[in-house]
Amino acid sequence: MLYTFAGTSVTKSKLNIRFANSAARATQLAKLGDHSINIVELPSAMDKTTAVAHLLSLPAFADVQDALRAEVAPRAKARPAGTVKVRVTKAKVKAVKSRARVVKAPVEVTEAEVDALMQAAYGTK
Repeated sequence: MLYTFAGTSVTKSKLNIRFANSAARATQLAKLGDHSINIVELPSAMDKTTAVAHLLSLPAFADVQDALRAEVAPRAKARPAGTVKVRVTKAKVKAVKSRARVVKAPVEVTEAEVDALMQAAYGTK
């Protein structure tokens, strides 16, 4: 995912690196209780690793260089050439109802049975 804003904030004495696509994220973090919020607009849309590398070059983040480097280190691990990271999800299987028709044998009714049913239902033949 690409981000247009990046920076840091402190929550419960812990420094957090923040990424966002709107400047309104700083206001939201303040409402949630963060302090020492320092979020800047990136020169272009960047992924997290590139955004942190850009923050390392800014003088406003000189006091948090160690935390930023610690953020970059796990993300920059080398992968062997020709490998791709893939996410596998489970396929959903939907039950299919059979559309086969059940054909019932024809029912034969005699004239006497029809007369009896007419008499019972309507009182006439």
